[in-house]
Amino acid sequence: MSRKMIVIGILILLTACSNTEKVHDAADKDNMSEVEEITNNSDVDNVLPAENNTFSLKEIDINRLNEIRITEEDGNRILFDDYLSSTEIVSETEAVFSDEYYDTVRNSSQALYCEGFDEDFDNDMIDTNISNMKFVHFDSSGTNTFSNFESPYNLTKKNTVLVLEGTDESSEVNVKDIVYGYCVDNITLNCFIKRNTSDTFDVIIDPAYMYGLPVYHSDAACCDYTVNGLNIKADTLFLNVADVDGALKDTLMRSSSSYVYAQLTFGEIDCSYGVKSGYNITASIDDYKLITTDTERVLTKSFMFENTEGKNPEMLRVYNTIMSNMDVLNTESTLGITLLDLDFDNIPEVLATRYSDISDPLYKGSDTEAADVDVYRIENENLIYIGTLYNYHTVIYELGNVLGLKTLEDGSKAWFNMSYRNRNTGEVSDTDYIFTLEGNELKFQEVFSKDKEGNYYYFGEPMVFEESTFTDEIYGQETTSTMYSWGNYKSRFGTWELIGKIKQGYCEDMKDSSFNLYSDWLSHTDPNNKSYKLQLTERMLSYNVAYLVDSYYLGSYDANKQYFEYRFLGDYAKPVIYLYPTKQEDVSVKIDLKGMLTCSYPEYNDGWNVTAYPDGTLINKSDGREYSYLYWEGKGAADWDMSQGFVVKGSDTARFLQDKLEYLGLTARELNEFIVYWLPLMKDNKYNLITFQTAAYEENARLYITPKPDSVLRVFMAYKALDDYIEVPEQRLSTFKRNGFAAVEWGGTEVK
Repeated sequence: MSRKMIVIGILILLTACSNTEKVHDAADKDNMSEVEEITNNSDVDNVLPAENNTFSLKEIDINRLNEIRITEEDGNRILFDDYLSSTEIVSETEAVFSDEYYDTVRNSSQALYCEGFDEDFDNDMIDTNISNMKFVHFDSSGTNTFSNFESPYNLTKKNTVLVLEGTDESSEVNVKDIVYGYCVDNITLNCFIKRNTSDTFDVIIDPAYMYGLPVYHSDAACCDYTVNGLNIKADTLFLNVADVDGALKDTLMRSSSSYVYAQLTFGEIDCSYGVKSGYNITASIDDYKLITTDTERVLTKSFMFENTEGKNPEMLRVYNTIMSNMDVLNTESTLGITLLDLDFDNIPEVLATRYSDISDPLYKGSDTEAADVDVYRIENENLIYIGTLYNYHTVIYELGNVLGLKTLEDGSKAWFNMSYRNRNTGEVSDTDYIFTLEGNELKFQEVFSKDKEGNYYYFGEPMVFEESTFTDEIYGQETTSTMYSWGNYKSRFGTWELIGKIKQGYCEDMKDSSFNLYSDWLSHTDPNNKSYKLQLTERMLSYNVAYLVDSYYLGSYDANKQYFEYRFLGDYAKPVIYLYPTKQEDVSVKIDLKGMLTCSYPEYNDGWNVTAYPDGTLINKSDGREYSYLYWEGKGAADWDMSQGFVVKGSDTARFLQDKLEYLGLTARELNEFIVYWLPLMKDNKYNLITFQTAAYEENARLYITPKPDSVLRVFMAYKALDDYIEVPEQRLSTFKRNGFAAVEWGGTEVK
């Protein structure tokens, strides 16, 4: 019998990127002109169309599947050689090829090194950073969701294509490649971009903007690039972009630079990754804004703290202070740099967490690792050392290095510190404090403590536990046990559990006001292992400091990015106003707020006066700058009606918001910006009670636009985090149709 080579692509039966199933073969042509490492499988490219068919897994005889041989190595690194002879798979299910078993991704380390500028360019530091990043499965259920990979974006998993090769039906079938992938819609990133000879463009995403985009590679093989003659190593993605309408071509033809640095808004990014063939990524661009042609400055200088106009003027001062004192803050043992307003004067203090050991030989705890937190006050762009907090590296349930904000009986606020050291005796012992910052002094008051004899104290007074006996029947036998109690707290298992219940009760009101002081851009912390220190260039440091300061002042700390829970405390969080006139038009916008504005961008003054364009672009007359929308935040005393709405699991929040916001009338761009802002604050809650407060919002924050729009949509969400599911009547929503000059606004608030 003659031998005939065939290539079979097996599709794992998963949800594709859209309702129309997308089947991506590993043989797509590669237009990546400067990334030689990312190549397609030439053998597959040369197969005749009739031989390069793909089939559903169920169409393949199970006896043939049992002959497939693969080698699996190191979890993420599943290496397929041309003819493998390792462990034979014996299975009668599709689970052999499930994404749960293979498909693992990670976040970018944001590493970028430049030859001639960064001394670590040739020192394998990018390999070190990448190799210490944590890989996770997209989703343990094998569906097209992304519950295990945290991202603010709308990610959709693609079908997985397994490429096989073999001979006739009696011959062994071998795995040739396996191709994973995902799609992401409506995303804005800073990138390096250059025009090819055809109507396509090479795009390198600035790794500083890579958070939330999955990457598959586990070493630096895909990280070598050349940007205008400068060789770089960057932990990022390379895209091949089609110029559909020619707008990019016309724009970049006027540039004297091969690559330019620009802000790109992508309609879709389609990423495929073959274990053998590497990346093949295409995209479509909806919007392009040139930032600079000086790519060397962007690659080699500190990140510029952008968009300070209209923001709190303290922001730039705080940024400059941190950057100029980085040698003090970022030592070899530093695991976190965070901002907290410890004295409640609206100017944050700088907290630097440093790894240390509990060296006391008498300490018998299971965790001997500590996180000492040095506190600094900012004065005239100098750091004044105030004192040190002695935190545990891990407390319980992987909770480590935490400060809580406690409301005292008189209504005042104090910080709660779980300390491994008694500040009075200097001994290593469990001691919990509340403290305040007054002037340049940290003032502590002991809450809970325990002495060497095992006696517990509450605010310095001995805790006397009452004991009583009770009778219980266990498995038909009557037993007598001791009940321990203190006030309203009871335990039948001993004083150790009782004191735990008492502490839990004391800390209950801090559940939504707890602050983790680690920074994942400085280190990767694992409660069961010592932390790994990332090696950062000045550019990487300065970008993350800018992110830290900007996020702190805008009240939008991302809990996953910073391992930091920060809630906006005002009543109106990030309302933004879009204007879409039918023609270029001068527009005046004013807000009549029952309360006060706390922030605006551009600066509100006595209202905004802009020139608006049909595509939504705004030119602010006071500074001549271009904006995408008008932004404000404020405080007020609105009475939100939470009697009807929707109770949604935290993990289902993204999909819920997509569906409802689209129904209400937001465009893809508008709802994406809404979700990117609110999802990090909502997704980790067990449940969210979500309502849309149009009437109450319009009553408390009136909007006046001149000339008057033909149609106005104001979407204001009020939500409340819930520990348990509750039943509420479903809210009836109305859809919105845009007619003529349209104005759109969205915002929201958390109801405590």
